Amino acid sequence: MPLIVEEHLPAKKILQEENVFIMGKERASTQDIRPIKLAIVNLMPNKEETEIQLFRVLSNTPLQINIDLVRTESYKSKHTEEKYLEKFYKDFSQIKNDKYDGMIITGAPVEKLEFEEVLYWKELEEIFEFARTNVYSTMFICWAAQAGLYYYYDIPKYTLNEKIFGVFEYELMGNSPLTKGFDDVYYFPQSRYSHTREEDVREIKDLQIISTHPDSGPNIIASSDHRFVFVTGHGEYSRDTLYKEYIRDLNIGLNPNKPQNYFRNDNEEDGIVMRWRSYGNLLFTNWLNYCVYQETPYDLGKLEGKKTIKFGGSSLSDSKQFKKVREIILSDENRNLIVVSAPGKRFDGDEKVTDLLISFHEANDGQKDELLKNIKERYYTIVDDLDLKKDILDKMEKVFTEMEKPLQLDYLLSRGEYLSALIMAEYLDFEFLDAKDIIFFDQKGKIDYKRSTEKIKEQIVDGKKFVIPGFYGCDHEGNIKCFDRGGSDITGSIVASAMRAQVYENWTDVDGVMSEDPRENPEAKPIDELSYGDFLKISLSGDQIYHLDAIDPVMQCNIPINIRNTNNPSFGGTIITNLDDKKKSKK
Repeated sequence: MPLIVEEHLPAKKILQEENVFIMGKERASTQDIRPIKLAIVNLMPNKEETEIQLFRVLSNTPLQINIDLVRTESYKSKHTEEKYLEKFYKDFSQIKNDKYDGMIITGAPVEKLEFEEVLYWKELEEIFEFARTNVYSTMFICWAAQAGLYYYYDIPKYTLNEKIFGVFEYELMGNSPLTKGFDDVYYFPQSRYSHTREEDVREIKDLQIISTHPDSGPNIIASSDHRFVFVTGHGEYSRDTLYKEYIRDLNIGLNPNKPQNYFRNDNEEDGIVMRWRSYGNLLFTNWLNYCVYQETPYDLGKLEGKKTIKFGGSSLSDSKQFKKVREIILSDENRNLIVVSAPGKRFDGDEKVTDLLISFHEANDGQKDELLKNIKERYYTIVDDLDLKKDILDKMEKVFTEMEKPLQLDYLLSRGEYLSALIMAEYLDFEFLDAKDIIFFDQKGKIDYKRSTEKIKEQIVDGKKFVIPGFYGCDHEGNIKCFDRGGSDITGSIVASAMRAQVYENWTDVDGVMSEDPRENPEAKPIDELSYGDFLKISLSGDQIYHLDAIDPVMQCNIPINIRNTNNPSFGGTIITNLDDKKKSKK
């Protein structure tokens, strides 16, 4: 199937001479096929050469691909004529409201600079955010891979005195759809003055190192959902690309080393041995097929920045609070994953439902009936006030009947969130998704993030909206297990990270993280923005009840946390994110 490009693009003629199937956009528009929509952000100086290289490897697929070439506005290329760029390229501002199945961001010869010193860094940050919300899967090449790892995961790059230059042999570290058809070892070109350390990548739970080499480091890295693919080398390079770089460096007096494993018998006069073409073709074909084509929704309009929302007990204490929560959720169509707690206190001196459940578990037989009656009354009053259908009452009655039997404490405690989620799902007309089917603990009682992420992605069908009870999951033997601390906050964080949420909204009964304890200083004000690290420090001080386990999953994926007030929904609250000054402090 063809690549679809602008009619008079010079690369079109060259590729057609190589029997690459290229189609003009005019002809493609008459065919009743929804092609893959692909953006290429070309940061390389020689635009046309990079276009040809990428078009070659993208053409080895039966898929029809509609390509938009994109350039930066904040930096104008000195090596490509402005007329050429105006004719064939779009500025980022022209596409920033569009949606794409896939995007490629190329490397750039700026690896010796700190990221913030690159003239177009601010614009590139906008493009990275665009990739998070408007693109299904993005491939970052060479320097762009290092920049993406830094921006999304705070992984630094390290500058080298000598260039990593040549064709390196990489070993596969495990199975991945990206390397389907690869041999256990394969060859890939490299040309860069900086590298990413394998140990830094391994600290990030969300990232998988797919292949690596002891000298040049990781070559292919991917996020767990393959929405981000980082390739440190150049599978798209032509036969003579490294040779032309070598000659160029010689001519300007850099005294370069010969590219490794490139010339036959390591002798320039014996010619070039091309070892990487099949692997480069396979990598791009696999990415387009398995990470883009088979995963992207047919309607790109559904590629929205989805939000995971958690409501604490104070937000669900009674029917009035349920109504407030419903208004908040329905006011934004992207609030599609809702995590709820058990009802909290309605007034001073009242008891949380979780505390009632603990008392019920500890009570003697003579006390149990009265406690169970109080618990039932809390939920029945909410359902009655919300005027819900009889079906929900039948579901609740089954839970209460079960509670009359001897139960393990964790199972009993989990019923508070379970019942809240049942009611909220009915009230919103959302799907109910039991946490025991998506959150898992291993044999040591630790959260099994890998299995949980896989199940969350499997169960949460695109286009549907779900209510999920917080606070519990399933242990390795299939029993209900509650979190030791952090409760529903942890559930929401795991779901947000697994689904790559645009933001994790945490709704409570305060306007955000406060500058001081408002009980001691009535003049205390909410803080607009915090780094993850500063937020953890405040939490550990005891004024906030937020724990590392509830922050770590979203922090690993650089997903912002937004602390909001259910009783003051128009206020923006506090944003917790990976601030620029935090990144700079790590240099």
